[in-house]
Amino acid sequence: MIINLTDTERKELQVFQRNVGKRSEYVKVTTILMLDKGLSITEISDYLGIDDSTVYRYISSYQSDGLTSYLQTDYQGYWGLLSSYQISQLRKELNTNLYLDSKEVALWIYTRWGITYTHQGVVDLLNRIGFTYKQTKCVPCEANSEQQEKFLEELDVLLEQTLDSESVVYFADGVHPTHNTRSTHAWIEKGTERLQPTLSGRDRVNINAVINAKDPIEVIVEECKSVNAQTTKALYQKIIDANPGKKNIYIISDNARYYRNKDLMKWIENTPIKPIFLPPYSPNLNLIERLWKFMRKKIIGRRSVNTKFYRTKEEFRQAVLSYFKNIKQYKDELLSLMTLNFHVFYSQSIS
Repeated sequence: MIINLTDTERKELQVFQRNVGKRSEYVKVTTILMLDKGLSITEISDYLGIDDSTVYRYISSYQSDGLTSYLQTDYQGYWGLLSSYQISQLRKELNTNLYLDSKEVALWIYTRWGITYTHQGVVDLLNRIGFTYKQTKCVPCEANSEQQEKFLEELDVLLEQTLDSESVVYFADGVHPTHNTRSTHAWIEKGTERLQPTLSGRDRVNINAVINAKDPIEVIVEECKSVNAQTTKALYQKIIDANPGKKNIYIISDNARYYRNKDLMKWIENTPIKPIFLPPYSPNLNLIERLWKFMRKKIIGRRSVNTKFYRTKEEFRQAVLSYFKNIKQYKDELLSLMTLNFHVFYSQSIS
C-alpha cells in the first residue's frame, strides 16, 4: 500500500517528525512518510517495532481524517484502537444518535474506520470515555421551552416579592402511590431465586399537597378519596389557616381541571390565594415533583418501582402519612434536593 504525499504534506510531516517529543508520535508520523517512500506494511512494522494492525490503523486514520486532524491527535494520546480524534467523533455520534446495544456501536466504528471491536471491547471503551448503559429520560414533545423560560423569569420576580412577611409561594400537586410491589432487578446469588411477595390489588393512597418554595420541610397535606375541586378547596383552607396575616399566598400548579374549577376560582376571589399556572407539559418546573420522587425512594422503593412490601393497605397508608408527619427528619436531604434550580425542556428541538 502506497500513500502519495504532496511536497507540502511531506514537508509538514518531516517538521513534525523532527520536533515530536514522544516515541508514539514519532512512529505515527514516520509510518506515513515510509508509506510515501513505498515501503511495505511488513517493512514498516519491522523497522518501527510495531505490529501490522497498528500500521493499518494509522493508514485508516490518515485516509479518513486528513492530514490536519491526523497530526492533531499526536498530542492527545489514544484510547485503545481509536485515536483521540476518532474518540471525539464517536462521542459526537453517540450524543447525536441513539445506539441500543454495543453491537450497533461496533458496527458504526467498523463502517467508519474499518476497526473491529468485540462486544466487551466496545463496552470497556464506552465506559472509559464516560458513557454508561441506562434508560433514556422521556420528556413531553409538546413542552415549549420559550414559555418555560418566561415562567422562570416571572418566578424570580415573584420570589423577590416574598422577601417581605406578607407573601409566600407554594408549589401544588396531587400524588397517588400504589399499594403493591413489582419484580425488579437486584444482585442475587447465582443458582438461587429471590422471592418477592406481591398483592393482587392496586389500591392507591390519594394525596393533594403543597410545598413551600423556600422551606421544603413545610408540606401541607390533604389525604382524600379523590383529588378534585372539593379536596383542593379543603387543602387551600389549610394553607390559609397556616398563614394568618399573609396578604398574598401564591400557589403554583399544573393545569389540572380541579385547579381551574370555576367554583374553586370563585371561592378563591375572597381569599389571599393567588393561583399561578405552569406552562402546559411542564412537570420539570413543579418543585413538588421532586418531593414525590423522594417519597417513593424512602417509602416505596428505588427507581420508581415498588420494592418495599406492606401487607395491608392500611400499613402502606400509614407509611405514606408518616413520611409527611415526620418530614423534618429529612431536612438536610431536602434542602439539598429542593433547590429552586430548574431544567428547561428543549424537546421541540430534539429530532
